Amino acid sequence: MMGSGKSSVGITLSQKLNLPHIDTDEDLMDILNLDMTQIFEDFSEKRFRALESTYFLKHIKNDQNVYSTGGGIILNSKNRAMMNEFGKTILLKSSISNLYSRLKNDTKNIRPLFQKNNTKKNLQKIWNDRKVYYKECADYIIKVDNKSINKISNEIIKKLN
Repeated sequence: MMGSGKSSVGITLSQKLNLPHIDTDEDLMDILNLDMTQIFEDFSEKRFRALESTYFLKHIKNDQNVYSTGGGIILNSKNRAMMNEFGKTILLKSSISNLYSRLKNDTKNIRPLFQKNNTKKNLQKIWNDRKVYYKECADYIIKVDNKSINKISNEIIKKLN
């Protein structure tokens, strides 16, 4: 889910595991030379999801990596199938209140789906629409509220061992 800490935890986890880190959103923004808001405006959410999926499906079969994916990557059934087939998938579970606070206070990483409707009710709807997919793909669920990135990363490593 957006704001759960995927990118931050992914970076720390990759360092601790000595594996490359791939952030699908960051990579797509670099490739397109656009920020996420511009991508959604220029290409639409539907087109972004297609680009995200193509990028992800091309890379996931490669060497072992730590992936930080966009929160909507699980909307595509092929992506979910590949997540279940390759490696381990971790759901970083956060309360809606915590997600809302993080997203409201994050002026650097603008999320178009939150930007156009920045309410707790909207976040709850996004979670409700996606939670079955998140849980379907999750090998492990890590609760992240009130935990440091380091603690979350260590919990994930314990689960993986």
